[in-house]
Amino acid sequence: MEREHLLTPLTFVIVCAVLVLLTFLTVGVSFLDIGGLRHIVIGLSIAVCKATLVILFFMHVLASSRLIWIVILVSGFWLGILLVLTLSDYFTRGMILFTPGH
Repeated sequence: MEREHLLTPLTFVIVCAVLVLLTFLTVGVSFLDIGGLRHIVIGLSIAVCKATLVILFFMHVLASSRLIWIVILVSGFWLGILLVLTLSDYFTRGMILFTPGH
């Protein structure tokens, strides 16, 4: 494939170094005293960046066919739906008052 030349050993070393730096950034952010929602957004953003690097380079998706790209995009869309539904449940937990007998 024409994109196969992008996956040299140096590329993998650079991507690994970026992943290590993002891991240190994750640990550093975990010690910061920031608001709850901002903390979640920052943590999930770093996690999405790391997952994207792993998927593109270490799973060799960057040099894969269009069918693999479609499967990954549909899977990511489905994961997004599940995250939105889970977080909407989590953030609305205290809105309904406790009703005795129910």
